[in-house]
Amino acid sequence: MSGSVQDAPREGSHPGVVAARAVHVRAFEQARGAGDVEAMGAAALALAGTYAFGAQHGRVPAFLHEAWYLAGGEQRARLAVALARVWAWAGDASRATSFASEALAAAESLGDDQLLAQALDAQLLVHWGPDDLAARREITARLEDTAAHVADVETRLSAHLWRLTTALETLDLPTVRRQLRALELLAEEAGSARVRFFAASRRAMAGLLTGDLAAAAAATGEAVAAGTEAGEVDTYAIERTLTADLARQAGNTTALAREAATYEAFGLRESVTSVAAQGAVLWVAAGRRERAVPLLHQLAGPDLAGIPRDVDWLLTVTALTEVAVAVGEEALVAAAVRLLEPCAGRGVVNAGGVSFVGVVDDYLAAACRLLGREDEAARWEAAAGTAYRRLGATWWLRRLESAAVPTSTPATGEQRAVVVAHLRAGADGIWWVGRDGAVAPVREAKGLCYLQYLLARPGVDVPALELSDAVAGHPGSGVDEAATGELLDRRALLAYRSRLAELDEELEEAHAWADEGRLDALVAEREALLEQLRGATGLGGRAREAGATAEKARVAVRKAVAAAIDRVAVADASLGRLLRDTVSTGRACRYEPDPDRPVRWVLR
Repeated sequence: MSGSVQDAPREGSHPGVVAARAVHVRAFEQARGAGDVEAMGAAALALAGTYAFGAQHGRVPAFLHEAWYLAGGEQRARLAVALARVWAWAGDASRATSFASEALAAAESLGDDQLLAQALDAQLLVHWGPDDLAARREITARLEDTAAHVADVETRLSAHLWRLTTALETLDLPTVRRQLRALELLAEEAGSARVRFFAASRRAMAGLLTGDLAAAAAATGEAVAAGTEAGEVDTYAIERTLTADLARQAGNTTALAREAATYEAFGLRESVTSVAAQGAVLWVAAGRRERAVPLLHQLAGPDLAGIPRDVDWLLTVTALTEVAVAVGEEALVAAAVRLLEPCAGRGVVNAGGVSFVGVVDDYLAAACRLLGREDEAARWEAAAGTAYRRLGATWWLRRLESAAVPTSTPATGEQRAVVVAHLRAGADGIWWVGRDGAVAPVREAKGLCYLQYLLARPGVDVPALELSDAVAGHPGSGVDEAATGELLDRRALLAYRSRLAELDEELEEAHAWADEGRLDALVAEREALLEQLRGATGLGGRAREAGATAEKARVAVRKAVAAAIDRVAVADASLGRLLRDTVSTGRACRYEPDPDRPVRWVLR
């Protein structure tokens, strides 16, 4: 097990949080000993505030229940809210329901708007399943109206977060934007590190939604800093969620594998199925399908029917559907279609709006495509595309369009699948190269820019000088300067060719003797000489003239493109071979697609 997994903190296990829990437990026990019911309730409420979503809560429900049983009036209602939250966060909404209902009735009876807002928050927690969207929208609207009359920061924060979540679920972009702005204003007004944490984390989500990875990364850093300052128990979980999303959109396979291992370890250790399922998705994105398959079988069962229809049901089922499609598990995919069709038209949201995970129609399209149900797949693709365009979800739209590329038909009538291949620039000098689902990082090189320019213009001759100028950022500015003489004089050319003849004889001898060390040295020397000759001679071995701008561009572009193709080949050998066969360089450069090997290039 890697160190990053072994050392990953559990939710809410920050040393400061652990110390606070110990303080609250002592306070509760002291109050119990003194028979002080009000102090017991206060300590139990404080203790409940140290636990995070998705965690198992040990003795906390027992402390809360003891205090709730003894308390009355407003404090009993607040303890009922806390009990509802703790049980819902632990994935046991059935236990939470009666407490949420009691809290709501008490708040309405007492006429306390702040308490009412807390009770409505608890009601939302027990109506967070896939079948409760209508109820959730109604409760969220009531919470928003209630919070509008309350100055309390936590109440307003809760209302904005819930409204943001339901807006993402229903693909309501204006409301998403309004709630994001409201969170920023609340953070400014409150001056609270905790509110800054929520505002920045949701700003990171918005950056990821629209494909602005730089903004998303900056906001993630702000969220982690603010959460750490506030001692917010969900800081680590939010950091992992956003970091994984950033790695996925950037195609950073190293980071994806690291996050996948962390997700898998936590999800299995804490029995949080949704986290483990997302781990399987990350393994697929990292190109490690052999790690995803056992997780899929363990979590999905024979037909996904065992997934609890709770807060994380839609997130879990769509994640497992994606993995099942990727590894070709048709029986599971068919079961997923039946389960997901009633949820068509919804956004998939993780953790109260901290992450947008596509639309259900996208998962249905991929599933139907695998099952050969082309008409259904086309219908779901169209619906998903419309949703992504409305939201400005650029990465998700590119992903959908790449997966939906039609096949080409060669002259023989045989269907050949179109390969979707990536050659695109990322951040920090890294490019992403490879086929869908298996992209790899490649160090930046000018030749990659030349390749990208040519691939965007299939079948077009591009003069080397024009190509060089375009990539340098000043297209059309190159002027072919006058030549100034031959690059190599005739005596030097004769010497080079004579040495090449000798090298051929020595190579034959080294082959015969199986002298590997000598072979490597001779091959290297021969390649170096050939490189010199190629640069110095033209067609028929005629000497090239030095000093011509176009000639300099030809040599520079040829070397850069060859080196770039070598880098692509390291990431994906078949794409490297394809580029060597279809890209030519010289005074004019050209990408000539091979109809027998159709490729759709993703260049941005």
